Amino acid sequence: MKTKQLLILGGVFVFLLLVVLIFENPFGKSEHEKKLETAMPLFPDFDKEQVAKIEIIAPDGTTTLSKQNGEWVVASMDNYPADSEGIAQLLTKIGELKNTQRVSNNPEKQSEFEVDSTGVEAKLMDASDQRLAHLFVGKITPGFLSSYVRVADSNDVYEAQGSLQSVFNKGTRTWKDRTIFDFNKEIATQLNISSLEETIELRLDENRAWQMLKPVAATANTTEVDNLLTTLSGLNTDDFVAANDNLDAYGLDVPQSTISAVLNDGTTATLHIGKEEEGKLYVKRDDKDTVFRLFKSNVDRLIKKSDTLKAVEPVPAVETE
Repeated sequence: MKTKQLLILGGVFVFLLLVVLIFENPFGKSEHEKKLETAMPLFPDFDKEQVAKIEIIAPDGTTTLSKQNGEWVVASMDNYPADSEGIAQLLTKIGELKNTQRVSNNPEKQSEFEVDSTGVEAKLMDASDQRLAHLFVGKITPGFLSSYVRVADSNDVYEAQGSLQSVFNKGTRTWKDRTIFDFNKEIATQLNISSLEETIELRLDENRAWQMLKPVAATANTTEVDNLLTTLSGLNTDDFVAANDNLDAYGLDVPQSTISAVLNDGTTATLHIGKEEEGKLYVKRDDKDTVFRLFKSNVDRLIKKSDTLKAVEPVPAVETE
């Protein structure tokens, strides 16, 4: 009886083993792996270094990016400097697109995947306006890990990794470079902060230690000064403001406060802060016309009080008899 049971169990084991070998294929490559190996780029001859113009057509408008003298600008927004990192990401993504997973070739389903005018259309050209790539970027797949894409002259719709519409379409955030300041904080030698309450002056001494000169003479709080310089030296805007020559509208004709960093290369980074609206304050550089908006919390990281920037005096030791 036991022998019969062992034979049955052995047969079941062999059957299960065959199932694993057939479906899991542990000694060979899966179909997905084979597809990855044989996948072809959607744009085989694409060279991102040749791209000189990008046109992005989205439901909320058209943006034109142009490479001028080696620098990217938003040509459709008065040639304002463009988000170069965002453009680099876009170009890299296009080079990575492959025909790994086709989900449809039915033209009637293009709107379902938003790979038509309901999605985002992108055209990339070289310096002579020769088209290098033309595609539609659709919605995110149900798994939220991929997006649908389609080459413009094809009905084939593929899945591509990532949430690609946000890579191609910046919406109200725009393709403008959001940098306000970008300098090495280590070369700052002086900090000046003026507000309605007080004027603060900080300087780096010969031992590279920050000292407060105004409103009182004191050793500065190194950590607080370093945090302030980190924020100022890499400051990005939270929002842009429509062009308006009337600084009075933003409270920037007579700024409420100003912060300035003097650098050892002879330059100065100065930011004026105006009035607050809807939780954001209007700000502008002293040497630029562009007006930005910063959340109040970000302004508070810059306009510090002297009590905060002053080093804490050690508590004197109490002598005991």
